[in-house]
Amino acid sequence: MLKVWADGVLSGRLDRVGSDPRRCAFAYDPSARPSEAVSLTMPLKLAGYEYPDGLHPVFQMNLPEGRLRALLERRFRKALPGFDDLSLLQIVGPAQIGRLRYGEESANAGGTQPMQSVAEILAYDGAEDLFADLVERFATSSGVSGVQPKVLVRDERAWSLSGDGRRSLSVRGATHIVKTWEADEFPELAANEYF
Repeated sequence: MLKVWADGVLSGRLDRVGSDPRRCAFAYDPSARPSEAVSLTMPLKLAGYEYPDGLHPVFQMNLPEGRLRALLERRFRKALPGFDDLSLLQIVGPAQIGRLRYGEESANAGGTQPMQSVAEILAYDGAEDLFADLVERFATSSGVSGVQPKVLVRDERAWSLSGDGRRSLSVRGATHIVKTWEADEFPELAANEYF
């Protein structure tokens, strides 16, 4: 069972249905309001929503794709029996872009994002090795979809001074999306991203 949070408020719960690992059901929390609806196509109702083929589309869009997904599957498939899309969403769920988060506590959503100097990334010479390292370090905290290889990082400069002069963390989640591509695998991908 996976809790679903909409804008930091518990919206409902997502789980597998019975013994069929492909069927998922989402049920709104009894205290959920219309503003906590997960999708325009899934308004609040008591009966909930079943989906016969894995995760509902609104939740599928939060799954990593491409190289990031492959890495996470290799890393967790043996450790988590019955590994599927719901398992993957449990791993990357707290670190999402957008209003939906997945996990036990909304307060922790995005709060475990590791720090990385963005200035160091920009100054690095040897991008292939750098990106491979970033994927290894940030894969589990990169709940970002899309086929282009990418990870979420939080710039170590995401600190601010409070009124009494103490440093405090001003951003809990990711501050940057770091993307790369291989010209042989994705020709003209940079031009496509630009447009």
